[in-house]
This record gives sequence, structure tokens and C-alpha cells, in this order.
Amino acid sequence: MFKRHTLKLAAALFAASALVTTAHAERLSISTWGSPKHPQVSQFIPQFEKKLEEKSGGKFRVRSFQGGEMVKQEFVPTAIPQGTVDISLTTMDTWSGRVPEVSILTTPLWNKSMQWTRDNLKPGDPIFDYFDAKFREQGAVVLALFDIGPAVVSTNFPLKTPDDMKGKSVRVYSRGAGQVIQELGGSPVTMGVGDVYSGLQRGTVDGAMGGLGGAVGLKHYEVTDHMLVQNGVIGTLVHGYVMNRDKFERMDPELRKALLEAVAESRDAMQQYLIDIYAKQVDEVRQSGSNVVTIEQNSAEWKVWEDALADFAENARQEYPAGLVKLIAAD
Repeated sequence: MFKRHTLKLAAALFAASALVTTAHAERLSISTWGSPKHPQVSQFIPQFEKKLEEKSGGKFRVRSFQGGEMVKQEFVPTAIPQGTVDISLTTMDTWSGRVPEVSILTTPLWNKSMQWTRDNLKPGDPIFDYFDAKFREQGAVVLALFDIGPAVVSTNFPLKTPDDMKGKSVRVYSRGAGQVIQELGGSPVTMGVGDVYSGLQRGTVDGAMGGLGGAVGLKHYEVTDHMLVQNGVIGTLVHGYVMNRDKFERMDPELRKALLEAVAESRDAMQQYLIDIYAKQVDEVRQSGSNVVTIEQNSAEWKVWEDALADFAENARQEYPAGLVKLIAAD
């Protein structure tokens, strides 16, 4: 009898302890959009949650929302400062309305490789810290930046030269991407990632500019015949994970340290994975039957596209803060 009573008491104390632990746990909500199969989701989120558990001793309670269930891609710059969600995947250039400087990442001035980004675009790097400071002014903290690779253009028309773009309507994901398409003579159409497949299928747009991973994950090759793999001559895609600043600053310092370490390690592994699979994803598109045109760096074809955007690049040098232009040119 006494033994049973002791066991019940111990069980009750354990349950009470668990309730206290849960009550004092740091709760985090994380939102992503686009294809859940994209490595920026499928690789990052599981690793991040695992490393948070390890580094905090289980003091975080994480709830993830995928596919734009909580916040769609274009609304992240509003949702994060408002605290609608704690952490979100974001395309950096969608913040151009709040942080105009981010659009420099979509211009020819940003000519960094995925490998360079992996090694350099981290906290403590002057470029990372520049953007983080700007985001903090807007109520957000930049946790991680990564390069998902040069944007591709999936089209229902042959696209080999800048002249082929003229008069075509092309889906873009941000202001900066729209400026590039417009400079090339196309008509940019801003469209959320979830609407691209149907837009291509119905002919709402003639083509779509976006990340290779998203184009493959969402099977844009099912509703297009061509893909331009431009290797950065018309821009690349810098994405990130951002966090509500108030939530970040209120966090216990030890938990904040655990959070930043978990983000950094998960980001590095995911960036390397993106580098490793890029060529395989291009092959998947080619094997689907699509006509894939690749613009090799420093080739004659590359020079044609580069010349078409020369005035745009020069205007960008004048448009953006001299200090930021110098930072990018120096690295």
C-alpha cells in the first residue's frame, strides 16, 4: 500500500514538473511557403528543429506551418514585424518596400556564387550585418541568408537571347526581378509562388522567373516547354529566415544563443545541399522533355546578356548607397 502511494506521488511530482517545464518553454512559430519539398524547407526545418532541441535541452516548443498556410511569400514583410509569426522564410527582395537597399541583390552588381554565399554571407560579415541593421529598424532580425541559386526562367516560348524576352509577360517575385525583366523588354507580372503553375497553364503569363528548386518542386516543366538557366547573368536569388525583433530581444540570452547556433548550423548544411543538387535539378527538367538553354559564365552568350543589362547595372551603381555598393564590390 505504502509502495503504491509512493509511486503515485512520484508520478504526480513528475507530471507537475513536466507542466512547469512546458509552461516555461520558449514557443516558436515558423512559417514557410512554396514547395515543401524545396531544400530551404525540407532540409532546413527538420535540422533546425533537431538542433534547437539539442542546444537548448528541449526548452523550445516549435510549431511549423508550410506552404503559405500561415503567411504567404509576399506578406512576410508585414507579418514578421507585426508578430503574426515568429520566424519566416523570406525572399529578401520582397522587403524592398521597407528596405529599398535589398533590391541591389537582384541587380548585376550582385555577382556572388552560391559557394561564396556559403562561406561569407554570415553574421559578422559586413554585408550581412548591413542588411540585418536595416531589418532591425523595421522590427525584424535577419537570422540567416542563403543563395538558392541563379533564378531560372520557365517559358512557353524559346528563350536564348535578350531579344526573345521582348513583349513577353513574365511572372516575377519582387520589385527587383521586375526591373530586370522590364529592362530586357518584357512585361513583369508579380505573382505569388502558389499561383505560378496555373498562371503558366492558363496562359496568364508567357513565362515565370524564380528559383530552380521551386520550379522543379512545383513541376513547372509540366506546363512549359523551355527553361533558361542563366547562371547569374540576370540575377540570383538570396533568401533568408527572419524573426520578429521583439520576440528575439525578449528571449533569454542562453536560449537566444542556442537559437542562433541552431540556425547557423542548419543554414550551412542546407546551403551545401543546394549547391550539390543544382545540376541534378537541371537534369530533371531536361529529362522531362523541356528544352533547356544554359548560359555559361563568360561565354559569348553571357556577354550578349551582360551588354543588354549594362545600362541597368550602371544605374544601380548610382541608385544604391555608395557604401553598400563599395561593400559588395570589395568582397
